[in-house]
Amino acid sequence: MTSPWKALAAEGALLVGALLLQQTLVHWIALGSIRPDITLIALTAVALRRGPVAGLYAGMALGLIQDIYAIDTLGAGALSTCLVGYGLGFFEDKVVKSMPATRILLLGSALLAHDIVYYLALGFRGEVFWGSLLRETVPSAVYTLLVGAGVFYFFARFKSRET
Repeated sequence: MTSPWKALAAEGALLVGALLLQQTLVHWIALGSIRPDITLIALTAVALRRGPVAGLYAGMALGLIQDIYAIDTLGAGALSTCLVGYGLGFFEDKVVKSMPATRILLLGSALLAHDIVYYLALGFRGEVFWGSLLRETVPSAVYTLLVGAGVFYFFARFKSRET
């Protein structure tokens, strides 16, 4: 039985590791401008494990840290990430027993919701909004779903071996 503090430290390390991977590894595995969102995969894992409040705090922390690198859009990333973390938290493992396939579906929904809120926070500009969703969001979402499916499948197998 792990203590709550150890679990909290492990999830904090997961989020910090995801941020580091997003800033370093993603440049090497990008397909042109299409990049997976490692931080959103980690946020999904934390929010589904801990619930809406933890998802909100984790999303806010991730969004603010990522907004430091994009100062011209300050606040849009934090808003979208914290709302997505909060929404994902309602599908907490204690409430909904989720299989890896359900987690992938939730991750896909989170990716779309994140980018819609992000682009709306930047300002709805008609064709620019729809063009950004089609050219950037959909390909990146597919790539992130493939990476997330591998991560969730790996951890589901790892967890089943523990029990």
